[in-house]
Amino acid sequence: MSNIRISETCQVTQVMSKRSVEAVVQDFEEHVKLNVILNKAVKISMKWNGQVYEGRGAGMDFTSTGPTIHRYTTGR
Repeated sequence: MSNIRISETCQVTQVMSKRSVEAVVQDFEEHVKLNVILNKAVKISMKWNGQVYEGRGAGMDFTSTGPTIHRYTTGR
């Protein structure tokens, strides 16, 4: 049986300053969308552009590679 585990946080980078912060993953579909919450207050909806997730929040542009995904197989 195959299982997937997705981390609850990910790094989000503010494009202009290149500063990265840890964000809480609220909703995630691999290579489709990523919704995160910064500082327990700002929600950012991001869409996959073929390389990274990108979105806009609080008047700034953000990118992310998304949360860490662990795939593992359980068996006998």
